[in-house]
Amino acid sequence: MQQELINRTAAASIVGVSPATWDRMVAAGKTPAPLRFSQRNVKWRIQELKGWIAAGCPDRMTWEAQIKP
Repeated sequence: MQQELINRTAAASIVGVSPATWDRMVAAGKTPAPLRFSQRNVKWRIQELKGWIAAGCPDRMTWEAQIKP
């Protein structure tokens, strides 16, 4: 099963913030961890973002504790 990946602009749009605000949220650990393919190629799993939003947008540590068995 292939997962759909999105870039920072699309992730920011889904969350309803600007890309600059999204970048600050990522740096502060307030979003799910991105997948880094290179320094400039950073993506997020769309299904994970939807789950994160449904869970109330917890910080990264809380989110990771919730999704790990």
